[in-house]
Amino acid sequence: MSPFDDSTLSERRALILALVVREHVKHALPVSSAALVEGYDLGVSAATVRSELAALEEAGMLTHPHTSAGRLPTVAGYRYFVERLMKTAGLEGEEQRTIRHQFHQAGWEPERWMRLSAAIIAQRSGIAGLVAAKREQRPTAPRLYHAGLTQILFAPEFAGSERMRGVVELLEHGRGLEPLLERMPRMGVHVVFGGEPPLDEVPEMTLVIACFGSESAPAGILGAVGPTRMAYERAVPTVGFVADLMTELMTG
Repeated sequence: MSPFDDSTLSERRALILALVVREHVKHALPVSSAALVEGYDLGVSAATVRSELAALEEAGMLTHPHTSAGRLPTVAGYRYFVERLMKTAGLEGEEQRTIRHQFHQAGWEPERWMRLSAAIIAQRSGIAGLVAAKREQRPTAPRLYHAGLTQILFAPEFAGSERMRGVVELLEHGRGLEPLLERMPRMGVHVVFGGEPPLDEVPEMTLVIACFGSESAPAGILGAVGPTRMAYERAVPTVGFVADLMTELMTG
């Protein structure tokens, strides 16, 4: 049975998976049954929680590092969380007004909109922001704008120089973005997890991205770049709002 079948997770297991994801995102540590029982009113014993964690591991949603009694979400667990469990409310009205005002101050200058988009996404998602704009003359490499690299430099997932190099190559040189520019669905926000094309060689990194511009001829993609352990409930609505606003501005 696929781990994404509706029948896979009971309501309690889905809740526990969501809590593990949120706790791991917050603390960057394995999550134990004791931490869940102490931190949340689950109405069940620690033994029951341990049993549910084991079942989630069996389903491929969690993994069990040998050095710890806690669990970590797998890519499958993160994907299930993003597609089924996370809160999907948009940005608050005050946040929307603030962002719109920032774009208004930028004037009618698409170049400044690109830079501002990357900066706003970085600021409000807590990770890096990226804009890859298609060039009118259609050379291979897109125009790139990024912000917030220093916010992810010290993430434990990128502690090794080789891992960090993959992030820098994406942000500075757009390595692997061409397929996304050409084939990504025009509507909605999409999560590209590490280990999947074009992130085959950087399994620790994930993109939250959306197209902007007209539906028939998008001007490019924009989004958040960070470790797979990211605050999706913050990144997804931020990217969605900025992409919609950029589309609104560029299509008049």
